[in-house]
Amino acid sequence: MNGHGWIASARYDGVFFFGTAALSVLAGTLVLVAPALVVPVWWLWLGLVDGPHFAATWSRTYLDPNERRTRGPLLLGSLIWVLPGFAALGLSKAAGSTAPFDLYLGFATLWGIHHAVRQHFGIMAIYQRLGGASPQARRQDWFFLHGTMWLLFVVYLLTFATNRTLLGLPAAPSPREQWAVRALAATSGVVILGYAVLLVLRWRRGEALKPGLYALLVAVGTSVFGYFVVGSFEPLVPNPSNAEQLSFAVVLVGGSLHGMQYLGIVFATGRRRYAGSSETSLAARLGRAPVLAYGGLVAVSLLYLLINACRGASPVLALFPFDSDAARLFLALYWGGALHHYYLDSKIWHPRRDPALRKELGMADSAP
Repeated sequence: MNGHGWIASARYDGVFFFGTAALSVLAGTLVLVAPALVVPVWWLWLGLVDGPHFAATWSRTYLDPNERRTRGPLLLGSLIWVLPGFAALGLSKAAGSTAPFDLYLGFATLWGIHHAVRQHFGIMAIYQRLGGASPQARRQDWFFLHGTMWLLFVVYLLTFATNRTLLGLPAAPSPREQWAVRALAATSGVVILGYAVLLVLRWRRGEALKPGLYALLVAVGTSVFGYFVVGSFEPLVPNPSNAEQLSFAVVLVGGSLHGMQYLGIVFATGRRRYAGSSETSLAARLGRAPVLAYGGLVAVSLLYLLINACRGASPVLALFPFDSDAARLFLALYWGGALHHYYLDSKIWHPRRDPALRKELGMADSAP
């Protein structure tokens, strides 16, 4: 086992994998206190966090000569995920209905939530192995994280009028629906409290606590804040003109946490991958210099900002109206890049069956 139980170090992990939760909550609090900042902060998030985290996946794979040799078919074949959005858009145009494209957007959104939950699980699982968590504790953590994260998302969708309208439901739930939503919310609360008690029992038995604390405070805690504290004040964008503007701040909170943690993983594994190596490829040079790498990712993200400006979601810097054909083309491109990122990530982060990745994650001596 890694002797210190951290992915990189106590300070590094404290910043990237635990401290990022505090930064995300701080960003959400900032836009609640000063709603006029929600749009500028959203743009900053796109350029400094969201765009770089997408680009980090591609830099770790397509830029690395060894990755191109060993994963060539995956890197080429995965690009097909850029196309479904354009196909759905074409079907909508041919049918004279937005239904095919709307279904595609719904699918992409759900995959995005799944992708975020799986990243949380991946980080938690690393801490489980580094800390020597028992098989029983691992199962408990798995069920708590996945079950609670999805339950909170469902409650969020069914609680607020804006979400219900997007789902085609009445803005005001019927009395029966209200009881159902309250029951789901109460179930979430009971599960969270029960898990907190379980962590206290583990602490008293001297068992590993980092995985549980990560699941409870970082993953679930930040989601509760984003969905139900920030979400209760949405939309913070005045006079929202499209569905995305109804949840800018909620997306900002969850997306900030996800993106910063992902960058932390990529930088930590990149330094270990190329440490002591004489390789002179661009990927190796960037891997040994994470600050320089981040600067490059931000520079590349200028193109990402342009795509977002073209898809017209923001009330400022919208190059095309949100409901125009041009904006929908860029929306399909935006989600195509996201789906490619989701799919590629689902294939390249498997330490259980990748000894080299285990070493990069500081798990070289842990059981697969």
